[in-house]
Amino acid sequence: MLDKLRTIQRELGELRKQVSAVKTDCIAKASIRSKAEELGSRWFSEFSEALASQQGLSPELIEAYSQQFGRLIKVSAPNNLKKSYVQILHALLKRFRDDLVIPLQLRPKGAVKTPLLSELLGVLPSPEENAYLKEAADCARHDFLRASVVLGWCAAIDRIHRVIEHVGCPNFNVASSKMASQTTGRFKKFSAVQNVSSLSEIREVFDTIVLWIIEGMGFIDSNQHTRLRSCFDMRCQCAHPGDAPLTPYNLLSYFSDLNEIIFKNEKFEIK
Repeated sequence: MLDKLRTIQRELGELRKQVSAVKTDCIAKASIRSKAEELGSRWFSEFSEALASQQGLSPELIEAYSQQFGRLIKVSAPNNLKKSYVQILHALLKRFRDDLVIPLQLRPKGAVKTPLLSELLGVLPSPEENAYLKEAADCARHDFLRASVVLGWCAAIDRIHRVIEHVGCPNFNVASSKMASQTTGRFKKFSAVQNVSSLSEIREVFDTIVLWIIEGMGFIDSNQHTRLRSCFDMRCQCAHPGDAPLTPYNLLSYFSDLNEIIFKNEKFEIK
């Protein structure tokens, strides 16, 4: 992205020189008009969305540049005033390096995820969960994506464990027994009857079994269960050696699922 920004900055500077060399009040030269239109279109196709959503730059800043690039496209029509070109190009180039190039140069590798991740997770009520998620965001900031995934799952399963403790271990045990007694339907193959009596014992129950039981208790439905199982699978892939890739997009999708299904879900609020 930095190389692309430097390239379009250089081409804007070259276009300004070409415009300045024109002796008439209006720009009729096809090469100048074509270049102005091409640069404006390139901004919208390659930069405007990516700089805000992927690089974390201010949407307001990007919108200000988008307005100027939009004007550049409009003036590329035949015989527009030379002074209009000059004004637009001056506005674009005046702080281009300070606003767009330098912030990306100073940003640590992987920092693109951090603002989006922080916005996504928001402020959670539990100091323990905040600590897990703060570490997850810090890992993402330094491009330790796999560590971020593992810590995110720690926060999610900890919330689930504490909700089970809050509603009562007996309810958890009874639900598992009822599920195991079913001979038809979704839970017909479930056999993991539980007999826990404390948070410590809940933590010893394998995570995938916990997901089945909280579905049986009505905290999640089958679709949510499937999505959480995918999150758990990603956690396992990140915690053990393997070649499965992990990108910033995977990370944001992962935390979006945890946020919507667990952290923002009223059923998992700890009163």
